[in-house]
Amino acid sequence: MPLAAPFAITILGRDPLDYSQQGIIFSGAVFLVVLAISVAVGLWWDRRRWLVCAGLYYAIFIPLFTSMFTNGQGIATGTVGQLGYWLSQHAEARGGQPWHYYLVVMGLYEFLPVFTGIGGVIYYGLRGVTGAKRQERQAQLESQAARVRDAGSPDDSSGTTAEALAERGVPYMPMVMYWAFLAFVVYSWAGEKMPWLAIHLALPFQLLAGWTLGKLLDADWERIGGKGGWRVLLLGPLLIYSVARLLGYKPYSGTTLEQLGDSMAWIAALIVVAILAVPIWAVLHRLGKRDAWRMVVLSVLVVLLALTVRFAWMVSFVNAGIANEFLVYAQGTPDVALVTREIENMSRRLSGDLTMKVAYGGKAEWPFVWYLRNFDNAQFFGEKPGGPLDADVVIVGTANEAGVKPLLGNKYYRRQYRLIWWPQQDWYKSMTLRKLWDDLRDRDARRKLWDVIYWRKHEASLAAWPFVETFAMYVRRDVASQLWDYGPEVASAPVALPEDEYIEKWVQVPAAATWGSQGEQAGQVHLPKGLALDGQGNLYVADTWNHRVQVFDSDGNPVRTLGSEGTEPGQLKEPWGVAVAQNGHVYVADTWNHRIQVFDGEGNLVRMWGQFGQAEEPGVRGDLLYGPRDLAFDSQGYLYVADTGNKRVIKYDREGTMVGATGGPGGEDLQMQEPVGIAVAADDTLYVADTWNRRILVFDSDLRFLRKWEVLGWEGMSVVNKPYLALDHAGNLYVTDPENYRVLKFDDRDKLLAVWGAYGTDSSSMNLPTGIVVDKRGRILVADSENHRILVFAESPSVPAKAP
Repeated sequence: MPLAAPFAITILGRDPLDYSQQGIIFSGAVFLVVLAISVAVGLWWDRRRWLVCAGLYYAIFIPLFTSMFTNGQGIATGTVGQLGYWLSQHAEARGGQPWHYYLVVMGLYEFLPVFTGIGGVIYYGLRGVTGAKRQERQAQLESQAARVRDAGSPDDSSGTTAEALAERGVPYMPMVMYWAFLAFVVYSWAGEKMPWLAIHLALPFQLLAGWTLGKLLDADWERIGGKGGWRVLLLGPLLIYSVARLLGYKPYSGTTLEQLGDSMAWIAALIVVAILAVPIWAVLHRLGKRDAWRMVVLSVLVVLLALTVRFAWMVSFVNAGIANEFLVYAQGTPDVALVTREIENMSRRLSGDLTMKVAYGGKAEWPFVWYLRNFDNAQFFGEKPGGPLDADVVIVGTANEAGVKPLLGNKYYRRQYRLIWWPQQDWYKSMTLRKLWDDLRDRDARRKLWDVIYWRKHEASLAAWPFVETFAMYVRRDVASQLWDYGPEVASAPVALPEDEYIEKWVQVPAAATWGSQGEQAGQVHLPKGLALDGQGNLYVADTWNHRVQVFDSDGNPVRTLGSEGTEPGQLKEPWGVAVAQNGHVYVADTWNHRIQVFDGEGNLVRMWGQFGQAEEPGVRGDLLYGPRDLAFDSQGYLYVADTGNKRVIKYDREGTMVGATGGPGGEDLQMQEPVGIAVAADDTLYVADTWNRRILVFDSDLRFLRKWEVLGWEGMSVVNKPYLALDHAGNLYVTDPENYRVLKFDDRDKLLAVWGAYGTDSSSMNLPTGIVVDKRGRILVADSENHRILVFAESPSVPAKAP
């Protein structure tokens, strides 16, 4: 009863999991009240018996819940916290299970006690109520009378005392029936439906089954055996199996080879049924009605017992850790233990012990925090590491891998494994009585259902299991090269690690300030992209998902906005680029309206041009645009537009007339694949981020090709992996690498000067950096798109010189 305190706490409007000082005082007071009531009821019921029961309970409870007296808080979590946590989970409704979830789980694993217990309930209701009450009352009278006699009471009073004591008892079957019914109703109603909770439903059914089995075994077995009753137990299960095979076939359904095979199998099963039915019927006829039914029921129970053993063996040994079972919801895959053994072997072969340096995190910490417990140098790095990693082995969940991979460089080999998987649940979640009936009538649907129920076989193979969470294991190349059996790709690999200047030149640079937050109010942004500056130092932000351009002053204060969502003139649809002309006019790449719009300083529409279309050649039809992205002006007032979908860069005059273009699909020097970011130097040299070719292209002011260099980034081809460019007054080029969550700094040629950024939300981290500009004060401003903010870095970072 004291463990029910969380119910009272919840009813009173408080949280049982509130571990603040005020919450602990309140929960403790409620628990003490419930405990006092429990003690009073127990002492009133039977002082001596209750004290013994309570002593035994708490002698087990306290050592276990305090971890052998090392965790005093375990008393609170055990008495209040455990049920409080369970109550809190109902709003989550993990797994989204239907109301009939426990019918499925119990039917798959606990069918023996369920069917036996239900049979006992029917027997008790139809024939056993009077007899059961009489037998229970007689047993109680005899037990209590014996206790009274042992206590030395007079013989003439023992019967009366025993009868009075017996009246205090609770009938066994009604109590267990009520328990089973209530458990099924409550747990089916509750939001939290998980397979391990089925034990609470199975236990009362097991007690019902035990009572039923006792009734079945209470017979004159010598007489039954003398009439050949044991033959029923031997032949009955075979008959049941043969009948099941008989019902599984549909004879005479056609003339195909498969249909004829079904017909022959059905005839064979029918013959076997007839052969078995004759001797069984003869024995049952000799036994009499009561014992005949007894042997029939026991034969069914033998079959159910054999199936129970089979399924218990399958779930415990054959399918242990495999997602095609339903007794575990989310479970670690065998790959976890496999990887752990592989790491142990590597460590012992290289150093003779478990001192190998292993780093893990990024949603893969559990269960590796347990599996790697014996490694002296195991390190947990959380959601992301603080900088480049040099561990021998790195383990990271693939969901967070993008934030870790840039900090590994090219020094690691990668393997992918399964971390956690879930069972296939769609087949029963959508099940209705009508659908079940239709499936049973359809041959293919019936076979699929049988495969799941009996063989635990699903249409999806385990190798292509759809309900899985994966992790990646990275092994450093010099470590892998010492292990001849790690794989063919390392057979000829050099022992020395390759140089990776993207890692060697990584520096941690915290932002001096952050502007904005997610929202649509003034000063808030939603997935910002392109950035631009005007002559006064104001920042123009393509506030993409707010479908506007937002202006901030040089201190980050909101000034005004331009545009609104729509397709009419002056309205925008996900703008990705913005540029400011010398006269103060604002040019906006209205990306998904496929046009350029020009606003004056007050936000009034001046002109616009462009329409959706695919240009056959880069130098024709400047009015056709396909998802334009970045914009930039040169010193002569010409506007350059990255016409991304048409794979070209167009040069316009201020009125929107095309005066030149370069590009076209391909990987040659004058070709592009997904051009996005552009920047124009003081001498009108044009830099273009040729994204899918993973390179920087450089052109002169007449769009003649000058040079190019490779960018070791931009791997993805997603719709948000769109890099932007910016130049500082020294001619250094800044390049955003969105899906590697970093910024690259080059000189005006191709020398990498610095790298900074990592996945995260703190001031030195980023989540999809896109637009970038450098202001007159040398500050670098970055649109941290999926963090919905602008990062302001006070100065250009530099890499510390290495010690000689």
